[in-house]
Amino acid sequence: MQASKNPIDESMQLVDGSASAEYTRKIAVSAVLGALSIALGATASFIPRLPGWGIAIFDPVSIVWIIAFLIGGIEVGIITTYAGFFGLFLFDPTGVGPVFKLLATIPLILLPWLAMKRATSQENGAYLSTRSVYAKYMFLGYIVRLCLMLPLNLVLVPALFGLSDVVFIIQYTLILNTLQSVWDTLVPFLVVYRTRIFEEFSMW
Repeated sequence: MQASKNPIDESMQLVDGSASAEYTRKIAVSAVLGALSIALGATASFIPRLPGWGIAIFDPVSIVWIIAFLIGGIEVGIITTYAGFFGLFLFDPTGVGPVFKLLATIPLILLPWLAMKRATSQENGAYLSTRSVYAKYMFLGYIVRLCLMLPLNLVLVPALFGLSDVVFIIQYTLILNTLQSVWDTLVPFLVVYRTRIFEEFSMW
Protein backbone atom coordinates (compact mmCIF):
# COMPACT_ATOMS: atom_id res chain seq x y z
CA MET A 1 0.00 0.00 0.00
CA GLN A 2 1.51 3.35 -1.06
CA ALA A 3 2.18 5.72 1.80
CA SER A 4 0.29 8.99 1.64
CA LYS A 5 2.30 12.08 0.89
CA ASN A 6 3.15 14.41 3.70
CA PRO A 7 1.00 17.56 3.25
CA ILE A 8 3.82 19.64 4.75
CA ASP A 9 6.23 18.39 2.08
CA GLU A 10 3.69 19.14 -0.63
CA SER A 11 3.21 22.66 0.68
CA MET A 12 6.97 23.23 0.75
CA GLN A 13 7.24 22.06 -2.87
CA LEU A 14 4.48 24.42 -3.92
CA VAL A 15 6.14 27.34 -2.13
CA ASP A 16 9.53 26.53 -3.64
CA GLY A 17 8.01 26.22 -7.10
CA SER A 18 6.11 29.47 -6.74
CA ALA A 19 9.22 31.30 -5.49
CA SER A 20 11.27 29.92 -8.38
CA ALA A 21 8.66 30.98 -10.92
CA GLU A 22 8.48 34.46 -9.40
CA TYR A 23 12.27 34.80 -9.48
CA THR A 24 12.33 33.71 -13.13
CA ARG A 25 9.63 36.26 -13.91
CA LYS A 26 11.63 39.02 -12.23
CA ILE A 27 14.75 38.13 -14.20
CA ALA A 28 12.77 38.10 -17.47
CA VAL A 29 11.15 41.47 -16.78
CA SER A 30 14.51 42.93 -15.74
CA ALA A 31 16.05 41.71 -18.98
CA VAL A 32 13.28 43.24 -21.09
CA LEU A 33 13.37 46.59 -19.31
CA GLY A 34 17.16 46.59 -19.29
CA ALA A 35 17.15 46.01 -23.05
CA LEU A 36 14.62 48.82 -23.45
CA SER A 37 16.85 51.22 -21.54
CA ILE A 38 19.83 50.19 -23.68
CA ALA A 39 17.75 50.79 -26.81
CA LEU A 40 16.92 54.26 -25.53
CA GLY A 41 20.63 54.70 -24.88
CA ALA A 42 21.15 54.36 -28.61
CA THR A 43 19.56 57.79 -28.94
CA ALA A 44 22.43 59.30 -26.93
CA SER A 45 24.09 60.81 -29.97
CA PHE A 46 20.89 62.73 -30.79
CA ILE A 47 20.31 64.16 -27.29
CA PRO A 48 21.37 67.83 -26.88
CA ARG A 49 24.37 68.19 -24.57
CA LEU A 50 26.17 71.03 -22.88
CA PRO A 51 29.07 72.10 -25.11
CA GLY A 52 32.44 71.10 -23.73
CA TRP A 53 30.89 69.04 -20.95
CA GLY A 54 28.92 66.33 -22.68
CA ILE A 55 26.14 66.03 -20.10
CA ALA A 56 22.72 65.37 -21.66
CA ILE A 57 20.00 67.96 -21.20
CA PHE A 58 17.37 65.20 -21.19
CA ASP A 59 17.99 61.48 -20.75
CA PRO A 60 15.08 58.99 -20.81
CA VAL A 61 17.18 55.96 -19.82
CA SER A 62 16.82 56.38 -16.06
CA ILE A 63 13.05 56.69 -16.42
CA VAL A 64 12.96 53.02 -17.41
CA TRP A 65 15.16 52.08 -14.46
CA ILE A 66 12.81 53.69 -11.98
CA ILE A 67 9.75 52.20 -13.69
CA ALA A 68 11.41 48.80 -13.20
CA PHE A 69 11.80 49.51 -9.48
CA LEU A 70 8.20 50.64 -9.06
CA ILE A 71 6.89 47.56 -10.86
CA GLY A 72 9.15 44.88 -9.47
CA GLY A 73 10.80 46.14 -6.31
CA ILE A 74 14.44 46.54 -5.45
CA GLU A 75 15.65 43.38 -7.24
CA VAL A 76 14.08 44.23 -10.58
CA GLY A 77 15.09 47.87 -10.21
CA ILE A 78 18.75 47.12 -9.50
CA ILE A 79 19.13 44.39 -12.14
CA THR A 80 17.52 46.61 -14.77
CA THR A 81 19.66 49.57 -13.76
CA TYR A 82 22.94 47.68 -13.98
CA ALA A 83 21.96 46.01 -17.25
CA GLY A 84 21.23 49.42 -18.71
CA PHE A 85 24.37 50.88 -17.16
CA PHE A 86 26.69 48.45 -18.91
CA GLY A 87 24.73 48.70 -22.14
CA LEU A 88 25.07 52.49 -22.21
CA PHE A 89 28.82 52.21 -22.78
CA LEU A 90 28.02 50.97 -26.29
CA PHE A 91 26.52 54.32 -27.26
CA ASP A 92 27.63 57.03 -24.86
CA PRO A 93 29.83 59.57 -26.70
CA THR A 94 31.62 60.72 -23.54
CA GLY A 95 32.81 57.35 -22.25
CA VAL A 96 31.96 58.30 -18.65
CA GLY A 97 28.30 59.30 -18.97
CA PRO A 98 26.97 55.92 -17.75
CA VAL A 99 28.86 56.30 -14.47
CA PHE A 100 27.31 59.71 -13.85
CA LYS A 101 23.90 58.37 -14.83
CA LEU A 102 24.18 55.38 -12.49
CA LEU A 103 25.26 57.45 -9.48
CA ALA A 104 22.56 60.02 -10.16
CA THR A 105 19.77 57.45 -10.45
CA ILE A 106 20.60 54.96 -7.68
CA PRO A 107 19.50 57.38 -4.90
CA LEU A 108 16.06 57.64 -6.51
CA ILE A 109 15.74 53.87 -6.12
CA LEU A 110 17.55 53.12 -2.87
CA LEU A 111 16.25 56.01 -0.77
CA PRO A 112 12.52 55.35 -1.41
CA TRP A 113 13.12 51.64 -0.81
CA LEU A 114 14.99 52.19 2.46
CA ALA A 115 12.49 54.79 3.66
CA MET A 116 9.60 52.47 2.86
CA LYS A 117 11.25 49.60 4.77
CA ARG A 118 11.53 51.82 7.84
CA ALA A 119 7.95 53.04 7.56
CA THR A 120 6.17 49.75 6.84
CA SER A 121 6.45 46.18 8.03
CA GLN A 122 6.72 44.78 4.51
CA GLU A 123 7.88 45.88 1.09
CA ASN A 124 4.89 46.83 -1.02
CA GLY A 125 5.05 49.02 -4.07
CA ALA A 126 1.44 50.05 -3.54
CA TYR A 127 2.62 52.06 -0.54
CA LEU A 128 4.48 54.37 -2.94
CA SER A 129 1.37 54.94 -5.04
CA THR A 130 0.18 57.63 -2.62
CA ARG A 131 1.29 60.92 -4.14
CA SER A 132 2.44 62.54 -0.91
CA VAL A 133 4.45 59.49 0.19
CA TYR A 134 6.05 59.09 -3.22
CA ALA A 135 6.96 62.78 -3.42
CA LYS A 136 8.47 62.77 0.07
CA TYR A 137 10.64 59.71 -0.53
CA MET A 138 11.74 60.81 -3.98
CA PHE A 139 12.68 64.20 -2.55
CA LEU A 140 15.00 62.42 -0.13
CA GLY A 141 16.53 60.61 -3.09
CA TYR A 142 16.93 63.92 -4.90
CA ILE A 143 18.79 65.47 -1.94
CA VAL A 144 21.19 62.51 -1.79
CA ARG A 145 21.59 62.73 -5.56
CA LEU A 146 22.74 66.34 -5.27
CA CYS A 147 25.08 65.46 -2.42
CA LEU A 148 26.73 62.92 -4.70
CA MET A 149 26.71 64.78 -7.99
CA LEU A 150 27.92 68.19 -6.83
CA PRO A 151 31.32 67.03 -5.52
CA LEU A 152 31.62 64.44 -8.28
CA ASN A 153 31.16 67.06 -10.99
CA LEU A 154 33.43 69.55 -9.25
CA VAL A 155 36.22 66.97 -9.21
CA LEU A 156 35.75 65.09 -12.48
CA VAL A 157 34.45 67.70 -14.91
CA PRO A 158 37.64 69.82 -14.77
CA ALA A 159 39.79 66.69 -14.97
CA LEU A 160 37.90 65.06 -17.84
CA PHE A 161 36.57 67.99 -19.84
CA GLY A 162 38.88 70.86 -18.95
CA LEU A 163 36.13 73.09 -17.54
CA SER A 164 37.40 75.10 -14.59
CA ASP A 165 34.54 77.53 -13.95
CA VAL A 166 33.35 76.34 -10.54
CA VAL A 167 30.26 78.57 -10.51
CA PHE A 168 29.21 77.28 -13.94
CA ILE A 169 29.69 73.65 -12.86
CA ILE A 170 27.67 74.12 -9.65
CA GLN A 171 24.86 76.01 -11.39
CA TYR A 172 24.41 73.51 -14.18
CA THR A 173 24.82 70.50 -11.90
CA LEU A 174 21.95 71.86 -9.81
CA ILE A 175 19.81 72.82 -12.80
CA LEU A 176 20.28 69.63 -14.82
CA ASN A 177 19.99 67.24 -11.90
CA THR A 178 16.85 69.01 -10.72
CA LEU A 179 15.25 68.86 -14.16
CA GLN A 180 16.23 65.24 -14.68
CA SER A 181 14.99 64.32 -11.20
CA VAL A 182 11.61 65.83 -12.04
CA TRP A 183 11.33 63.68 -15.16
CA ASP A 184 12.81 60.62 -13.38
CA THR A 185 10.13 60.81 -10.67
CA LEU A 186 7.09 62.23 -12.44
CA VAL A 187 7.04 60.07 -15.58
CA PRO A 188 7.45 56.70 -13.77
CA PHE A 189 4.78 57.66 -11.24
CA LEU A 190 2.28 58.51 -13.99
CA VAL A 191 3.17 55.45 -16.08
CA VAL A 192 3.07 52.92 -13.26
CA TYR A 193 0.48 54.25 -10.80
CA ARG A 194 -1.88 56.25 -12.98
CA THR A 195 -2.43 53.42 -15.44
CA ARG A 196 -3.21 49.73 -14.85
CA ILE A 197 0.45 48.72 -15.16
CA PHE A 198 1.03 48.28 -11.44
CA GLU A 199 -2.18 46.29 -10.99
CA GLU A 200 -1.37 44.01 -13.91
CA PHE A 201 2.39 43.54 -13.57
CA SER A 202 3.39 44.26 -9.96
CA MET A 203 5.95 41.77 -8.59
CA TRP A 204 6.36 43.12 -5.07
